[in-house]
Amino acid sequence: MPLVTVLTDVDAVVAAKKEVTAMVHNAVKNALGKPDMYITVALTKAECITVGGQEASVVVEIDSIGGDFGAVIGAIADGLKAHGVEPSKVTGTFRGVSFKEFAMNGRPLG
Repeated sequence: MPLVTVLTDVDAVVAAKKEVTAMVHNAVKNALGKPDMYITVALTKAECITVGGQEASVVVEIDSIGGDFGAVIGAIADGLKAHGVEPSKVTGTFRGVSFKEFAMNGRPLG
């Protein structure tokens, strides 16, 4: 049910894409309590992302049917430290969606 999009211009994050997407997946699973089969994570390289006017940043966008945004964004920001990204360089959004606004297997869930 959660769809997480990670946008970054940090080369180390892009180079470790499988490790980073696994870390984000596990953060969602543990912090939001969502089953593996419903979690989607996409990592996209951006040409340039700035936070506070400085490059080398990460944007995390989460769409989910419920959940604690504070817990999951904290876990993701903490996990990104291993790739040289400080929490001050991580921004994010959380959008709560209903079952009828989320689709899997080619159809809405509700």
